[in-house]
Amino acid sequence: MRLDKVPALLLAFLFFIMMVPGLASAAPAVDETVINIYHTNDVHGHAVGNETSIGYARLRTMLKGDESDGRLVFDAGDAFSGTAFANLSDGKSIAALMEQVGYDAITPGNHDFDYGSETLQRLLSDSEINGLAINILKDGQPMFEPYRIFQESGIKIGVIGIATPQTAETADPRDLSGVTFLDGEPLFTSVQSAVNDLRAQNVNAVIVLSSLGTADNAGTSSVDIATGVSGIDLVIDGHSHDTYANGYISYPGYIQGRTPLIVQAGKNFENFGITSLTFDSKKVLTGVNSRLVDAGEASGFSPDKNVAETIIEYEKEQQPIMGEKIAATPVFLNAEQAYIRTGSTNFGQLCTQAMLEDTGADFALVNSGIISGSIPEGPVSFGTLYNAIPYDNLIVTTEMTGAELKTMLNARMLIGESAFPQFAGFEVTARKYLNDEGKSAAVVQTLTKNGKEVADTDRFTVAVIDFIYYGGDGYEFTSPVLEESSTLFSVVADYLNSKSDEELLALSDASNLTLWEETIDTDNVIAKLEANVPEDVHVFLNQTTVVPESVVYPLIGQDRNLVFTINGERPYSFSFNGLRLSVPMNINLSASVSQEPPQGKRTASSADKNAVFLNLARNDALPPDTNISIYVGDVYPPGSLVYLYYYDINRDILPLNESGIEVDQAGNAAFPVNAGVTYLLNSRLLNAATIFENPTAEHPFFLGVAVLVLVFAAWVIFFLITKKGAQKNRKQQ
Repeated sequence: MRLDKVPALLLAFLFFIMMVPGLASAAPAVDETVINIYHTNDVHGHAVGNETSIGYARLRTMLKGDESDGRLVFDAGDAFSGTAFANLSDGKSIAALMEQVGYDAITPGNHDFDYGSETLQRLLSDSEINGLAINILKDGQPMFEPYRIFQESGIKIGVIGIATPQTAETADPRDLSGVTFLDGEPLFTSVQSAVNDLRAQNVNAVIVLSSLGTADNAGTSSVDIATGVSGIDLVIDGHSHDTYANGYISYPGYIQGRTPLIVQAGKNFENFGITSLTFDSKKVLTGVNSRLVDAGEASGFSPDKNVAETIIEYEKEQQPIMGEKIAATPVFLNAEQAYIRTGSTNFGQLCTQAMLEDTGADFALVNSGIISGSIPEGPVSFGTLYNAIPYDNLIVTTEMTGAELKTMLNARMLIGESAFPQFAGFEVTARKYLNDEGKSAAVVQTLTKNGKEVADTDRFTVAVIDFIYYGGDGYEFTSPVLEESSTLFSVVADYLNSKSDEELLALSDASNLTLWEETIDTDNVIAKLEANVPEDVHVFLNQTTVVPESVVYPLIGQDRNLVFTINGERPYSFSFNGLRLSVPMNINLSASVSQEPPQGKRTASSADKNAVFLNLARNDALPPDTNISIYVGDVYPPGSLVYLYYYDINRDILPLNESGIEVDQAGNAAFPVNAGVTYLLNSRLLNAATIFENPTAEHPFFLGVAVLVLVFAAWVIFFLITKKGAQKNRKQQ
């Protein structure tokens, strides 16, 4: 072979390889490096995997299968307490598991201080997990590193920790001895300085690990940091329990390419996040992509053997206590946050009623955040109750005046926050509004005890938990402790055992807080309906409105009611059952309830003088089989029977319920209605022979009837005159 032909043959051979699929390897166009950031937040001690919680063992399995160029594992706070599994070891069980999983750093959340600041420091040092917090000082000195640089595959990533300053308000002050938190301008200045320091050290990316939360009512939020500090590439967030499937970029002030993605994974290990950072060959960050792994996806992975064995060891130690049946409940005890942090629930009332009976106090009060979970109907084990009331708070009694109680309620009825009160021994009606800080709150309108108004000068003994007595969740008390009692946990357990099913059911049917609103809080109503608990949803409105179909949609198919009560001279309530709804629709809540006959309608002579009229003539947007409840207690006593009639198209009064409707103990009469119909309610069966009264001057038929009467009278007079004239003529003839 001639040598001068070799280059040509070689070129042809290379071309052949490139053209034949499978013979050429697809080399990447750019040499990229991908670092995966695994992140959790607000695990609250839910370490053991189940159908709704991933657990540390499955997270470890997924980490071991990661084939990226590097990985880091971070937690954004509230990991060490919240369940019996965590609390019975003062957080040691959680720290041991996080060490096995391989966590690189954590920013402490407010609940990570539940065992005290010294215990928190010891948990992190023993497990060799880096605690990062730029804004926590102890005795004036940094309690943790402000930031740390992690290196993976030659990529340097700087991570700055920011703890929520709300810890100073929400944690027990006894757990924060000497601990202070930077907030406001000092916090922004410190974070910006840290970013600048990291950039000066040539890091390739800057991450903020934050327990600030994205909620509007959270004070300084992660959104504020994302928009107020330059040079941040990613914010890993916690505290507000938000779930962002692919990260959060729709926040106010977001500018693509200038402000960072915010990621958060919900609560209770329902999810964890994976955020992939992509760097080019020059180690420049070119992409940030995030996704969540939920419990369903994680269930396809086997638990890591070593982590699972550690869990089993702790469970064996705790099992004699955890599995012991200590009580039972005939009803679902509701502590879902959408309910307990926005109003009164049966679990909140049960806890505070138990405190009343234990102490003999006049009133009892707790913050909603002290109750961490709901309890299903049926047997209650130690573990179940402890997971619901996991903070070993003692009950103390003190004294307050009526004025002090009102002031405290007005200050702490913060809608959606853990400070929101649950109470027993008194009744409250309140009005919802936005306070000076832009937070949704409520102000007391009436405060009564057994129906009698509480005077400002009245003095009472009040039972509270020591957490709020000493300033937790922003509560303030001025009088000394009178007596220290048992823990809330033990008092509730005793109460459940001492009460019959009938007594517990009666407690669940009662409510001691009525919260009036000007408009429907659609987000809260939808959250309650999506929580899918066996409890009706009640909304109290000061004016009529239209319920948007977005609120109606999640109710469809549920065996419970959405109830709207409209305030007025004669209040009424519309009730919509999910099983009777087939399609979402806008619902009109307008109605006229009066003792005056509606315009254009006849009255009934056989009806009693207290008859009540319901006019839905102008309401054309009600679902079929809508129920309404009308207050009639001022004219018909509880237990009495009333009868229901309606007006047909000819304005005739026809019977609907002649067997009678019993007025309930609250003075309400309930019955089904249809849009566009007018109803009459009275205490007598109407007699068909005397069903219509003569119209009165106020009645719209008065003029026509009056004309007929005048015409008839004129005819009679004319007839008499002509008859008399005829008789006179006959005589003359």
